[in-house]
Amino acid sequence: MRSRGRLRDCALGLGHACLVAAALAASPAQALWDGKLTPFVEEKGTRDDNVFRVPSPTADTYSTTSLGFAFDAPLSRQRFQGGYTWSATRFNHFTDLDFNGHDIRAIWLWQIGNDLSGQLGYTENFVLAPFQYTQSATPDPLKSRQGLLSGAFLITPRWRAQAGGGVFEQKNGDPQLQPNDITISSGDASLSYVTPSNSSIGLGGRVEEGRYPNRSFVPGDAFDDSYRQVSGGLVADWTVTGLSRVVARASRVSRRYPNTPQSNLDGYTAVAEYDWKVTGKLSLTGVVRRDISPFQDIQSSFVLVKGVTVRPTLNVTDKIDLSAILDYSAWYFLGDPGLVSGGAQGRIDKVSSATASLAYRPLQSITLQASVLRERRYSNLPTAEYLVNTVSLTARLSF
Repeated sequence: MRSRGRLRDCALGLGHACLVAAALAASPAQALWDGKLTPFVEEKGTRDDNVFRVPSPTADTYSTTSLGFAFDAPLSRQRFQGGYTWSATRFNHFTDLDFNGHDIRAIWLWQIGNDLSGQLGYTENFVLAPFQYTQSATPDPLKSRQGLLSGAFLITPRWRAQAGGGVFEQKNGDPQLQPNDITISSGDASLSYVTPSNSSIGLGGRVEEGRYPNRSFVPGDAFDDSYRQVSGGLVADWTVTGLSRVVARASRVSRRYPNTPQSNLDGYTAVAEYDWKVTGKLSLTGVVRRDISPFQDIQSSFVLVKGVTVRPTLNVTDKIDLSAILDYSAWYFLGDPGLVSGGAQGRIDKVSSATASLAYRPLQSITLQASVLRERRYSNLPTAEYLVNTVSLTARLSF
């Protein structure tokens, strides 16, 4: 009865939204703030057959209602962008997981003269931590905040210097996971050669300091209370043709822990993304990566991720888009080998996923979308394996 009631409410809400959108489309109305401000409302229903991402799945249906706005306001040579989204998720069976979250974004794209530009920004996100990380029925409200400042200076028409810095903070709501709370301060700089077509290649470096504020290291502990990471290498943004582009970086990385040298890392990371406009309607993005994930749990100090992602998008008509995401990655839990019971090596997960989405815009102000996901994780830690299938329907109304 509860499920039918929710479906009825969603259907009524969608019907009202469609009527409002039709009325707005049928009669001219002044755009808010000359089109710079866009309020929206969204309703999403999801069926998930393995909510907690565990070997023995339990299914549930839940809905997410979102309200918010986005803005994009140019002012002289400056540009201000951002938005706010409030969301309420309600589960049909696991009502303990009901949650209200939000997302905040504010960015100032600044410009001084013709040669100096950059951005100053702040983001904040409050969501439930993904269950593939926690694999627990206990919800973990996760708050992430980040402030950043960056700038680029065109020294000559062919040489560009860039520098930036930021602070990232993440806090867990579940007391058992609060030792994983982290604050990361970082700074980076690069010097690149720029071609007349605005392609660039150069050298860049980054310094990162991580602190776990809720840890006090005691000799014999497996996990440290801080780390320092330094990396440097090649950065490139190259327009191969008028229809394809490559963005890549390859770095040598050194991570040091002050109290647990067995967790130290010396190695390399590399990420390359290729964007290709195959035809006027079909585009393709491919990503290959060998990188360090910030995720940490009781199995490891950090995770090395190797993987590949392919994202095709087909513009079927002016109103219909079809897209997919195919991803395969291997997660190597490093820093303290042998934590897996009975094993001589650390935990290794192999994750494959496929997502397909169909978006339909009957009116400029309305977007309807259907998505399906299938994801499987294999692991040398049996309790970490899972298979999940989800189906979701979304209706979004913009004003």
